[in-house]
Amino acid sequence: MAAVRVVIVVIAALAAQAPGWQPSFELVQPDLFGAPGGQANAWADVDGDNDLDYFVAFRGRPNRFYRNDNGTFHDVAPAAGLADTIETRAAAFGDFDSDGDADLYIAFADPKVPAKVYRNDAKGTHFTDVAREIGVNLNGVARQPAWIDYDGDGDLDLFAAFRDVPNRLLRNDRGKFVDVTDAAGIGDPRKTVSAVWWDFDRDGDLDLFTANQEGDANGLYRQQHGKFEDVAVAMGVAGTPRPKEDGGVGPSVADFDHDGDFDLFVANYGHSALYRNDGGLKFTEVSRDHAIDLNGHGVTSGWGDLNNDGLPDLYVANFIAGQPLYRDALFINGTKAFVEALPDVILKHDATHGVQFVDFDQDGRLDLALTNNDPEGGGHPLLRNTSTMRGRSIAVEVTDPNARRTRAGSEVRAYRAGTRQMLSAAIVDSGSGYCSQSDMPVHLGIANDWRGKVDIEVITIAGGTRHASIVRDVNPDDYRGRSLRIITTK
Repeated sequence: MAAVRVVIVVIAALAAQAPGWQPSFELVQPDLFGAPGGQANAWADVDGDNDLDYFVAFRGRPNRFYRNDNGTFHDVAPAAGLADTIETRAAAFGDFDSDGDADLYIAFADPKVPAKVYRNDAKGTHFTDVAREIGVNLNGVARQPAWIDYDGDGDLDLFAAFRDVPNRLLRNDRGKFVDVTDAAGIGDPRKTVSAVWWDFDRDGDLDLFTANQEGDANGLYRQQHGKFEDVAVAMGVAGTPRPKEDGGVGPSVADFDHDGDFDLFVANYGHSALYRNDGGLKFTEVSRDHAIDLNGHGVTSGWGDLNNDGLPDLYVANFIAGQPLYRDALFINGTKAFVEALPDVILKHDATHGVQFVDFDQDGRLDLALTNNDPEGGGHPLLRNTSTMRGRSIAVEVTDPNARRTRAGSEVRAYRAGTRQMLSAAIVDSGSGYCSQSDMPVHLGIANDWRGKVDIEVITIAGGTRHASIVRDVNPDDYRGRSLRIITTK
């Protein structure tokens, strides 16, 4: 109970510092999204109609797949073949077969039940499990999956984390998967809960952070051309020493301080940590310096620019079994310090696990999709952002030269046109929320102090090289209600 008291006191103190901007949300189809038990949650345009559809993994009820019809949702999981009834802990969208549509990996809490790979066969109306056919033979207490092109050969490989067995990396060889875990040195044997990929050291290879439980150190696997080395201790993100009841749970990355590199937040059992990336040479823990002081049961974290001021804001889902509506935190980024500003509507419709920032209605404002697996909790609410904005935004879809979405972990930045003055930055999702991965456009906020055109730059990370693709003189207002597609050069 001591941890609970600490969290409540800290959040209450921060809430007293009223920010200059307050978020507001309204519930979307509350009856449809009212069922508790939600865990992993992921978004993708699976039917090719240019809006994002929504998969939610459950315990205690069948999984749901919501088709988005111009902002109205319908559960079509039974018809699509996605209504699994076994407790599902992991979900990741990705085009593993490079046919132009999003497929779905899911995995389960029961280690005896093998993971599934649902191939999208008919523009989202029907999915077929092809896991064994393609060589994805994975069993374990499932946690974070990710479709990533770790080797830079143009197709999506598969990473899967587990609580009870070493993590696995499967290389995609023309649609068939080969286990390269041991050869790559990436099989973290600790109790991994979640993970995220990004090029933290800017050397042209995707690296991996693993959040590990039960007192174990976190992992930070730096890649050198397909080989991985755990450098978490040397880089300052191991999170140890810590007691056995503490550990890493929910990592997420963002350039919170606008210095050009991507930093790391980890929601923890114990004190949650904000690690500033100091040029890829080391990380420095700066949470208290920026008024983020959470000590309790943090489960999931996610970044998103809620007010379009160019600065990513932070949502942290907190959870203790048997304590419904154990308070979450929403931190608004003010550059030098964050201010906690959780709106009242979320107090009774909060998250325990799934957190996704998503512009589901394409109005240029990030909404929130949350899941709560507590039977007495707040369902799995979808919350429309009704806040007053501090700027404009632009959604950017990143594809490979064949217009396929295989670029997870790529970096996207907006600059004042004709300059290198950065306005906003984010990455293509490589693992987010709770044990989830979405296939959706990158959202960039553009603060009101710049009303002119922007240059959009995409950095693709592959094979030891960072490739830049730039679209110049973009007017964000021309892309209201739709995405700017950038076809990368490599």
